[in-house]
Amino acid sequence: MHHRGGAHLGSARGAVARLARLACVMPVVAATALLACSDAPVSWNDTRVARALPFVVLSADGRVLPDTNAILAARLARPEAGVCPYTMVVSRAGRRVYAAWWHVRPDSGANLLVAHTDDRGRTWSAPAPVDTTDRGITGCRRSPPAIAADSASGYVHLAYALQAREGPGLFYAHSMDSGATFHSPVPIFYGDRLGLADVAADGDHVAVAFEDPNSRVPRIGLAISSTMGHIFQPGDRVLPVSDDNGVATRPRVAVHGKRIAVAWIRRAGADSGAAVLAIRTGVLR
Repeated sequence: MHHRGGAHLGSARGAVARLARLACVMPVVAATALLACSDAPVSWNDTRVARALPFVVLSADGRVLPDTNAILAARLARPEAGVCPYTMVVSRAGRRVYAAWWHVRPDSGANLLVAHTDDRGRTWSAPAPVDTTDRGITGCRRSPPAIAADSASGYVHLAYALQAREGPGLFYAHSMDSGATFHSPVPIFYGDRLGLADVAADGDHVAVAFEDPNSRVPRIGLAISSTMGHIFQPGDRVLPVSDDNGVATRPRVAVHGKRIAVAWIRRAGADSGAAVLAIRTGVLR
């Protein structure tokens, strides 16, 4: 059983406010506002748009690239530990491929597991538990996690949403030993809904882009760590990153050095309008 990093946090807005008080004395204006104790953590450029395509990722300078990991995940043989349909995601680090997925329990909750393969899925390592604290009852009907493996450091980073004891939220966990064991998950944001997230890492910098769980109109938020994911300071959470031009969902994020890029699918309304890929680039401060 994994335990959350830090103290018990209570309700969604109370959790965010308490996290902010741990870092500074400035009050939180609202749970979905910019949490900041100093200057904004990113200097942003203007948002541009591109054609929305399936299976794309970003470079840190905002270029749209084919998502080779998504294509690889569809072709790999699955690990023997039961994989909830449509929830397995992979990340390549050199010759090694890491996979993360939800495995449903008899109580209709789910465990988040990670394994790796060095032979394109013919054999897999024993699955390592990342988070076993889910209290949801939706079985396999849940958003897939996000995973990023760093071949230089050997770290494996994950972002995911689940129904925790203290409420629904977005969480982050990482491994420092190539996926053998994982540190206790830490909360990124609590809210009313569970949504999609993406994670990227480069050296000290880890970025998690996520669908805001509290906003009435769907939009995208961002959390940044400059300590290889060990700490996410409240002042390094940004809401919103997306603009006000319609509904923003399905975030993507990339980071390299001081450069960062975030993208999302933009529609005029939740169920209508042509989809475009909105892309915003910036520089970490």
